[in-house]
Amino acid sequence: MSKHWKIFLAVLLGLSMATPAMAMKFEFHGDLNNRFLLYTDQAGFFQTQRGAQVLDPDDRADSWGEIKSRLVFSGENDDGSVKGVYALEVGALRFGRDAGVGNSFQGGFSGDGVNVETRWFYTDFQIPGVASKARFQLGLFSNTVNPFFWAETAMGVKFYTDNFYVAWLRGKEKLTGSAQDWGDNDLDSLTARYDLKMDPFKVGLFASYLWQNAPLPTAGFIDMSTFDALASYEVKKLPDINFNLLALGVDGGWSTKTGFGKVFINWDLIYETGKLEDVSFDNATRISPDISAYLLHADIGANFGAATLTLTSYYASGKDQSSTSNDLDAYIAVDVDRTDSIVLQEGGYTDDTYFTERPYVHDYGLWLNKLALDYQATKKTKLGAAILYLQTAEDAILSTGKKTKDIGTEFDAYVSHKIYDNLEAALNFGYLWSGDVMDDFETGTTAGNGKADADIFRSTAMLRYLF
Repeated sequence: MSKHWKIFLAVLLGLSMATPAMAMKFEFHGDLNNRFLLYTDQAGFFQTQRGAQVLDPDDRADSWGEIKSRLVFSGENDDGSVKGVYALEVGALRFGRDAGVGNSFQGGFSGDGVNVETRWFYTDFQIPGVASKARFQLGLFSNTVNPFFWAETAMGVKFYTDNFYVAWLRGKEKLTGSAQDWGDNDLDSLTARYDLKMDPFKVGLFASYLWQNAPLPTAGFIDMSTFDALASYEVKKLPDINFNLLALGVDGGWSTKTGFGKVFINWDLIYETGKLEDVSFDNATRISPDISAYLLHADIGANFGAATLTLTSYYASGKDQSSTSNDLDAYIAVDVDRTDSIVLQEGGYTDDTYFTERPYVHDYGLWLNKLALDYQATKKTKLGAAILYLQTAEDAILSTGKKTKDIGTEFDAYVSHKIYDNLEAALNFGYLWSGDVMDDFETGTTAGNGKADADIFRSTAMLRYLF
């Protein structure tokens, strides 16, 4: 036997003997989502990241298809003490989109460009010698503080048990410059959450503190005179400024069985306080406005056999546009994805193209009221409909000087069907009878007349394979 074969057999024997001590469990999952904007009469309203959002009384009809898919790889010890997860995402990649709109949106001929995103990449392990769950998570992972405040991936370190967690997360990272202090330029957060379940109640308490220190220019303030609240009134989109924000919240639910099914209530109460330091809204006067804002939400619902009726209402405080005070009374989210409305939010299946992902509009706030009926027609088929009435929390002041809160009335409907257990087809649509607030977004000859002249229709579909 040759020397090379002897070495090969020795290594193979060593690996086979080590296998029991290195036993691992591997998993591979996928979410392959094919989505279609079947039709909209206002394609210019759903620009999101790619231009001004406008309504055209002459209509801008459009339709298109896209993919958004995720692949998730994980490996863990046979006892689950250590786990590593990597997830990649491709999309939203539109059929036929060319390089002119950026690599991450390409889908034209001869390849798709650079469009692969790292969605999760983290290590998760149990503290040795602790019998109950006591684990650390490090890297890029899903971070859920509250679905109205912060529910998106983020990078950091998290310690968690069965009902408690504390996490340090960093949203922005920049090197310290000359004559700057430790921590300058970075956007950091500390969050703690405690969940308690006592049937029929569940209650969660959380506190989240975010802060950022930014160097001041020679003027002694950071100019925010051109700040666009419609596009950027969200912590993740704020410019590099000095600010701190503390959010305190309580959320939870209650349910009980009845003779006809089940009755349930869900709630969220969030209060925010903080301050912006050394900013200017007129590029001349330095101010440090205080933040004092809140959000209230409740669902009240009941199950009647295969049907569920739910009344949803939430109120996100806004800034009084006619007030001379510089203080900020408008509720602000960190990073969320609200799906309450098909027309205004991410309720459409093409949920990377939307008007807003937040539970408010501009810094006007939002008062949303929604009555929804969901019906499980068969084991594989579900359908539903909803009526929404939407207002801003504070008056929007139109270009004519008119004050109004009326966003409009919306009707939504959907149907979904499981072709196989892990293959779903779904169709939905939403129609908004626009209120006068929407005159703010109009273009053309009727723009700025103080009245809504363009309603909005959107219909989307998906074919989604999960494994």
